Amino acid sequence: MTPKMAYLTSSKSVDICKSLGLTGRVFANNKQALAMTEGPTEIVRRYYHAVASDSLVENIILHTDREIKAREFANYSVWLNLETPIEFTDTVRHLTPETLSRAMPDNISLRLRMMVEAYLKPDLLHN
Repeated sequence: MTPKMAYLTSSKSVDICKSLGLTGRVFANNKQALAMTEGPTEIVRRYYHAVASDSLVENIILHTDREIKAREFANYSVWLNLETPIEFTDTVRHLTPETLSRAMPDNISLRLRMMVEAYLKPDLLHN
């Protein structure tokens, strides 16, 4: 996937999630993506199945599917770590080791922190 295609796909994802009332984050680089999606259970499940059936998705693993007491994210955004620079927006942002903390909620849960730290190792993030 080219950087421009990654950006366009991410922008579409943000638009869809906003229209569905979903919140969360997607962190992506050239090797993997980690998505955390919050919202009404049935809507989140339908969105997950739509993403899983997308021809651009090679592999997808559902780590957890459970109700949460309160949403952690105020909005939905995608954070891309790409070697080729592109123009980012408020909803599709540049992911680097320095910007990762800005992508996280103010009061991050232990569950979320563990997932992010497990998947976003520094060697997978380019400056």
